[in-house]
Amino acid sequence: MSSATPTPQLVDVVHVDDDGQTENVISDGSSKRGSTRKLRSIVWDHFEKKIINGEQKAVCNHCNSKLVSRQNDGTKHLHDHMKSCFMKKQKDINHYMTKLNTVKDDKGHSKVESFVFDQDVTRKTIARAIVKHEYPLSIVDHEGFREILSSFNPMWKHVSQNTIKKEILDLYENEKAKNLNALASNQSRLAITTDMWTADTQTKGYMAVTGHFIDDSWTLRSLVLRFQHVKGSHTGLKLCDTLFNCLMDLHLEHKVSSVTVDNCSANDRMMEYLLIKLNKDDLILRGQLFHIRCCAHILNLIVKEGMTVISDGIAKIRESVVFWTGSCKRKEKFEEFASRSNVKYDKQLVLDCPTRWNSIYLMISSALQYKNIFLRLKDIDGQYKCCPSEEDWQFAIILEENLKSFYDVTELFSGTKYPTTNVFLQHVCEIKLSLQDWLLSPCDRIQHMAQLMLLKFDKYWQDMSGILGVACIFDPRYKKKFIEYYFSMVYGGVKELYVGKVVILCRELVEEYQLKFSPTVYCFDYTVVADELDSYLDEKVIPRMEDFNILSWWKTNANRYSTLARIARDILAIPITTVAFESAFSTGGRVVSPHRNKLHPSTLEALMCCQSWLRAYNSSLKSEGISQFATFLEEEQEEQDEQEVPEYPFYSPPMFLTRFAIYLLPTLTTWDKPGLVKTIAYIRQPTTLA
Repeated sequence: MSSATPTPQLVDVVHVDDDGQTENVISDGSSKRGSTRKLRSIVWDHFEKKIINGEQKAVCNHCNSKLVSRQNDGTKHLHDHMKSCFMKKQKDINHYMTKLNTVKDDKGHSKVESFVFDQDVTRKTIARAIVKHEYPLSIVDHEGFREILSSFNPMWKHVSQNTIKKEILDLYENEKAKNLNALASNQSRLAITTDMWTADTQTKGYMAVTGHFIDDSWTLRSLVLRFQHVKGSHTGLKLCDTLFNCLMDLHLEHKVSSVTVDNCSANDRMMEYLLIKLNKDDLILRGQLFHIRCCAHILNLIVKEGMTVISDGIAKIRESVVFWTGSCKRKEKFEEFASRSNVKYDKQLVLDCPTRWNSIYLMISSALQYKNIFLRLKDIDGQYKCCPSEEDWQFAIILEENLKSFYDVTELFSGTKYPTTNVFLQHVCEIKLSLQDWLLSPCDRIQHMAQLMLLKFDKYWQDMSGILGVACIFDPRYKKKFIEYYFSMVYGGVKELYVGKVVILCRELVEEYQLKFSPTVYCFDYTVVADELDSYLDEKVIPRMEDFNILSWWKTNANRYSTLARIARDILAIPITTVAFESAFSTGGRVVSPHRNKLHPSTLEALMCCQSWLRAYNSSLKSEGISQFATFLEEEQEEQDEQEVPEYPFYSPPMFLTRFAIYLLPTLTTWDKPGLVKTIAYIRQPTTLA
């Protein structure tokens, strides 16, 4: 059978002037006006003849490349260009590349539409993944990573670190503008926490400034506002200037409700200077609730004060843990003996650390679990001569019971998703009551430890009781009765005095808010102040429920108690801790991750802030393990099978899985990252994963 011959075509020659203006001048394939010629080559389906600056060119319809096209040049060079034209390749495979559109028709069926790969979208998606999951910027230069992206789609053009850095900075500016507009339009105040971070390999310090607020939908939000490099010594004046400039740059100096900091002397000086610089009329009660001390650090100081008198009592336990964790051979022997003794070895022996008080609790807790193993090994191993006595074990049992309450409360104070302020008063009061019980302990060491810890507790209790008491009043499950119950045990016969101080503080808040937000209603009549607050306090407390959402309750009752709802919205957003769980027990502070501590301060700030902003409104970001990724692939496979999408010819599932496994083997948790999943989902839209 003879091959088909292309249909001859008439080609218009377009004249292009020096100024870029075009004009159709002839209707043939030659440069002579008025003459026509039939063009038989298939290349003229993809090229258009134009006269540019007096010279005849063949312009590619796909990529706009301009090739010579004189009468005697032939078409071989045009055929060669067609084989290598990037834009033509992309259009040629469009019929292979399909995706399920998220828009559904009236019958609920998903529509299938053609998909065109976009380099810019993929680059932005990779930038977001780097920001979210703290991948190094150099990942775009890794050979394995490039192979992965190329296996998804050969159209992908690799980018450099500088390109991806620019993409991240653009993302930072866009997200910054978006979040500043949201903060400016939000009706509530902003509570600030600030903490210093350090870089391991540098002598640089960074001030992290975080804003906490309840938005207009009554959802508690937390955003990193700045991650500012602090040059020079970190004096109180220097820290004050840095924080004040941050607030001024973000136009938030009139919306601040409080600043929560840890308990170092430099922060105390910073807060004194900051109160002088800010307008007190913009603060709650002219700054009475402005300085909030971090309760997690206070607990840390309290426990460390008591640890100074018990080191001798746990010396034998510490020596035993050091002995059996000192070498791999001894660890194996300890585990083997535990297995032979039918003791489940599900908790590793933990050695305490001088800068982390909780490590003492963890060391004692793990050692007590294997008490009998230590006693048996004493008779078997002649080198083991530091086995604790029965008196040491009894002291360890008492100490573990007493420290557990501190450990549990510190975990609560240091959660990454902190609860609202109303839940903390109960736990702080229970710590006070526990310390009072320790004074009655038959063990002299426990009594001495309790005395020292109570002195430290009382030093900071007055600073904590005000904000914790007010927040408790605004919990409809507790109100005054809850405070009266715990204050009666803490203060005894003088409880009414301290309960009265909390109630007066609430009345002053109502008076200030009504004067500021409802001046026509206030009318300078104190009875107006009393009406709304007394009506709320006289109303019966609601039943306690485990899943009670205090923000939803105030959102529902905002019309009944308009002034109280405004106060609750500002008070309940105030955090009483500045630290995350991993640094709650440590005096070492926060540390910048190894992948980021060598970056320029401006780039580091963009990464840290942007990560917080991207995660703030993405509740699904927390990974649920590798099964999440597998479920994603299975669901997508089922949807594509139903649509019978043609397989993309350039993609090989076994090749992808092999390269992906080799590249990510050292860090298998990468599979859990939604940012990576989204990158994969976009770049290999039409393909089918094995």
